[in-house]
Amino acid sequence: MKNDPYLSPELDSSSIKKRSIWWKIYFFLINLLSGIGMLSLMSHPNVGIAEYIFLPLWVVATAGLFGFVFIKPIYKPTFWLKLLITYIGFSLIYYFITKIDQSMSMGDIGFYISTAVSWIISLPAYYALYAYSRPNNPAWENA
Repeated sequence: MKNDPYLSPELDSSSIKKRSIWWKIYFFLINLLSGIGMLSLMSHPNVGIAEYIFLPLWVVATAGLFGFVFIKPIYKPTFWLKLLITYIGFSLIYYFITKIDQSMSMGDIGFYISTAVSWIISLPAYYALYAYSRPNNPAWENA
């Protein structure tokens, strides 16, 4: 009876890959925070070339994070490693090339603490892009 074409196929539960619910919660929270931050950044009167470069980098990095979290192949793994390096590099350089006052009148200690917290919150996203760039990531199995 195993060769009966009218029977529904049996799926092996080990072949279905899923990320934990925490990755999905992180994805939506980090995008909410980043989206609000990007909107406020782009509406600032001193917006310049640095922000216009940062916006598409952020959008593409968000697409990579989506691909990692929901195990969807998007383009090629090597692209995501190059994007990750570019994204981290530009994020570091951004503080020095932007015309927008990043401290928002906080003072040095407050600015350094808020910057450290934002980098710590972003670390899982950077890890996700790195893991997504690995050829053995589940997203690339059927691609």
